[in-house]
Amino acid sequence: MKQPMLRTVSIVLVLVGAAEVRAETRTAAEAAAADAAARAALKDGPFAGIAVAVSRGGKVVYQHGFGFADVDRKIPVNVDTRFPVGSITKPITCLAVQQLADAGRVDTLAPAARYLPGLAAPARDVAVRHLLDHTSGIENYIEMKDFPYRKPTGLSRDDMTAFFAAKQLRFAPGEKFSYSNSNTYLLGLIIEAVGGAPYDAYVKRKIFARFGMKRSDFAAAPEGEANRALGYQSRDGAFTPATRYDWLVPFSAGAAVSTAPDLLRFADGLFGKKTAPSVRERLLVHGTLGDGSRNSYTQGCLVEGNLGGARRFSHAGAIYGFSAHFAHYPDQKLSVAVVANSQGENFGAMTLSNRIARIFLGQSEPERIDTPLDMAAASWIAGEYVVGNRRLGIDRLRFSLHDGKLWLETGTPSRGGQPGEKQEIALVHLGDNRFVSPRDSEQTFRFERSGEGATLFLDYHGSDMPFHRTGA
Repeated sequence: MKQPMLRTVSIVLVLVGAAEVRAETRTAAEAAAADAAARAALKDGPFAGIAVAVSRGGKVVYQHGFGFADVDRKIPVNVDTRFPVGSITKPITCLAVQQLADAGRVDTLAPAARYLPGLAAPARDVAVRHLLDHTSGIENYIEMKDFPYRKPTGLSRDDMTAFFAAKQLRFAPGEKFSYSNSNTYLLGLIIEAVGGAPYDAYVKRKIFARFGMKRSDFAAAPEGEANRALGYQSRDGAFTPATRYDWLVPFSAGAAVSTAPDLLRFADGLFGKKTAPSVRERLLVHGTLGDGSRNSYTQGCLVEGNLGGARRFSHAGAIYGFSAHFAHYPDQKLSVAVVANSQGENFGAMTLSNRIARIFLGQSEPERIDTPLDMAAASWIAGEYVVGNRRLGIDRLRFSLHDGKLWLETGTPSRGGQPGEKQEIALVHLGDNRFVSPRDSEQTFRFERSGEGATLFLDYHGSDMPFHRTGA
């Protein structure tokens, strides 16, 4: 009896050993591919520095730093280098609000004025739930002409709310989606009013400490930090120092500073046992817009979409010389985080995050073959398009046909009284009225014709953002 049992144990051990070897081989191949993708992005972005981290089942399977945290002093990026992560602060803020809501301390159906009685109308009358999923209609303060975009310092909470609280709403609350930092700024004030502590102290105690995010905080100034990335703007391949800012300006909408591994801890904590199921259920609720369509932006400040058919919850961030993205793929229990210390000329951290995710999901990169464009057959596409019921800081897009290509008019927007810059980009034609930007392989455009009209669907985190052609 003993010999068959020993043989069985030996066979099991051999099979386990073979499985471990296959897993190690797979991980090594994934790591090599991820290294190559990050190095290519460092050059093509271009980015001064990048850090990437990936977890599977809550266990880190890949992390690496590339490039420089400080270009002039040639200080390299490592996995513990801290980066401002911009609007990834929003899901952190929304988690704090939903924790308070789950405890019965915030009613998301109540108007903001219940918690902020001094707030001016019409913002005071908007329900908290409409702040959570960006359906409030409140103007985005960074788009206001009087907002000092190039000198974001010395502004109090009252100064900040004065930029937007009394301005006319873009639409009736709940009617449309319009991404606005003002929404999440107000949520931070509500947290302070209800949580009994300054926003940053509350988040550190209730989220960062709970999730083990030991290298995350809200300190905007990098002075004195040995492992803190400096922000850069890139132009023609050269890097120049980005604008400095006070953390109280982006505040609860964009002031978090973190690392790639800490963003994994946030994603895995949010979707794991460290978040109560009742809180997570609140975070993943989708509202319905005025036309009956589903809002892809949830009550937890998360964008639900997909990558190659893989369901995903994610958020991007960009702030004064920094770009970041985190994503969680619940069905595969995969989390990906990318942080960079420059805003590249060609694409942001989300594009690299997608490329990294495809590697660990076992997906191939989509083909981007430029096919000949029949100019006569495509004539209906040209023209100006206005945003539909989902807005992300862009109201209009204009396309023209010439030299055998479809061209997108682009450039930097006017901000803080400073004029923007206009230019054209020749789009890559993928066939079937689908196009992609040559500067960003994840920025895709799909055109559909209906009678005399036309609709553009701009990909937004794996879901469609519609624009409608005007008569112009």
